[in-house]
Amino acid sequence: MEILDVERIEQKCYNFNSDKKINVLINRPGGGEKMDERIWTIAEILDQSGPMTADELAAQLKLSGKTVRSLIKTYAKEMQENGFCITAKPGRGFGIEITDAQMYVSGSKPQQGEQTGIPQDAQERIQRLRQYLLEKDGYSKLDDLSEQFFVSRRSISNDLREVERQLAEYGLSIRRKPGYGICVVGRETNRRICIAAQRDESRPVGQQIQELVSRVLEKEKFAMSTMALDNLAVHLEVAVERIRTGHAIESSDGMQADLPERILEVASHIAVQIENMTGVAFPLPEVCYIAMHLNGKQMYRANAMTSDENLVIPQEVNRIVSDMIEHIYEAFRIDFRDNLELRMGLCMHMVPLLARIKSGMRMKNPILQDIKREYPLAYEMATQACSVLQDVSPNPIKEDEIGYIAVSFALALERQKAKEWAPKNILIVCASGKGSAQLLAYRYQQKFGKNLGRVQTCDVIGLRSVNFSKIDYVFSTVPIPIYVPVPIRQIQFFPTEKELTQMKKLLMQGKKGTVEEYFSPELFLPHLNCETREQVLEHMCRFVCGKKKLPDDFLQLVKKRESLAATSFGGLVAMPHPWKAVSKDTFVCLAILDKPVQWGEAKVQVVFLVSIADDATAKLQKFYQVVAQLMVDEACICKLIAERRFEVLLGLLRQKEQGLEEQENG
Repeated sequence: MEILDVERIEQKCYNFNSDKKINVLINRPGGGEKMDERIWTIAEILDQSGPMTADELAAQLKLSGKTVRSLIKTYAKEMQENGFCITAKPGRGFGIEITDAQMYVSGSKPQQGEQTGIPQDAQERIQRLRQYLLEKDGYSKLDDLSEQFFVSRRSISNDLREVERQLAEYGLSIRRKPGYGICVVGRETNRRICIAAQRDESRPVGQQIQELVSRVLEKEKFAMSTMALDNLAVHLEVAVERIRTGHAIESSDGMQADLPERILEVASHIAVQIENMTGVAFPLPEVCYIAMHLNGKQMYRANAMTSDENLVIPQEVNRIVSDMIEHIYEAFRIDFRDNLELRMGLCMHMVPLLARIKSGMRMKNPILQDIKREYPLAYEMATQACSVLQDVSPNPIKEDEIGYIAVSFALALERQKAKEWAPKNILIVCASGKGSAQLLAYRYQQKFGKNLGRVQTCDVIGLRSVNFSKIDYVFSTVPIPIYVPVPIRQIQFFPTEKELTQMKKLLMQGKKGTVEEYFSPELFLPHLNCETREQVLEHMCRFVCGKKKLPDDFLQLVKKRESLAATSFGGLVAMPHPWKAVSKDTFVCLAILDKPVQWGEAKVQVVFLVSIADDATAKLQKFYQVVAQLMVDEACICKLIAERRFEVLLGLLRQKEQGLEEQENG
């Protein structure tokens, strides 16, 4: 029996970077050497059933006969080290010989869940195939790839179609040359960005490079987030590896002309330090490559800029941000048009974002799912706002970038909420004297507690000298004969309980209002039998148009929003809605499907079709928060699917709304 050299076998499984090994071997628990778990399955079958042909084994394992033969040949030595061997039996196929029963039994088959380097499914195999082709020099034949990944030639061909689709997102393609095979073609910068994007997130970034870059940035007073720094370090690692293997960027390709002098200077300092540490030279095109990443990652903070780092917002950026804010108003009827903080925040984020779009860079967002869960309205706003970038981006904006923009909208919403929900400052006007006014003030403070901020008192004469800039309401026991710039509420010195309740409601404006008002039994569909997302949307839109006064293009508006990104939340839930606010009131049509349908990349069985009122109020944020909390609660959704009753829906909404209020009230 041929004994294959282990070093040759392992070398075959390496990518071209020394530290990028496709580890197709696993550690056995019994002290045996590394081996593919499928060998143990073959051994068990032969041990129980006797000799079998490669095709018979393949049928049981759902592999090709060629793959079975390749596995047996590849791991001949490892089998011996685990106390058995599989040999060809003339006229009978393959049989097993156990040479060391104790070692064989102790090694046995891998435990369930034990990790193996062999791709366990098509998705993992596609990922590894893409990485292999990206880092390989020259052509690869399909037969060689088939043998390397232990799958049929047909499977490799199918995988390549998906790899080709993924590469296209990075401006790369696959070249096919008869007699030679296939290879990846495209600019080196695009190849590096693609390689870096696929790096295993669990793999730690080289600490030395990270610390080196951090020191340079600190010295140069160049602001960058921790996530951006980690991302830059990954790209620098890839750059070092590619230069070492003879894949340096040969031309700056116009990059230098588009880069600020300041950023090129910082990039040069980083390049010098990396050269000193690694011995790898960084010529000008590589310096420009570093600068390109710096340009797409710089963090602008208005309160942290020195006089020589004043940020000049380009006219294009101002226009884009204005269009974004205007679009948000059209879609949600929430007016941020005079919100200077939001405008500046978006502008400062947009400068590096446009640089990333132009260069094809990607920024991983590790808190994306948290943003989508905790700030669903902000994320929806960001999704809609990003539609205005279609003119500057050839491809749809990725969810990671949408998540970063959503942070700006979340801050704006929180500031708005804090302003609306802040304790109210009141002025008490009383004709009975200062003591009476102070008594009223004391009573109100006791009655309304944290809903009150500062309480001032005066008489009618003293009104003319009052500064109303920090007063929200005037409560007066007498008519006010002069104009005051804030709302006036006339009160009795000894108000009734009804009056006190009304006063409390006034002070709590923006805090109350129930989410239930947006739901109704007539818009509840407990059983909807549809096969596709398109059928669901068409049925639900047609249904609500029969119940509500809506424009004729309501369905088209919903589909237009859906074209930006699937509105599925995960957990069998989706929340489609029109592109812009078109209804007179905010409402939800809820449908529970008889069976799940494919909705983008997720399965969906519960659909919240939401339509925002043309004059939506600040309560919209609370609505989104409550509904989002319901949608991500798997137990609640399962209960809703199981019982399919409107009363159950209301109960779940009340539960989530109460929880939110308790959280806000501490």
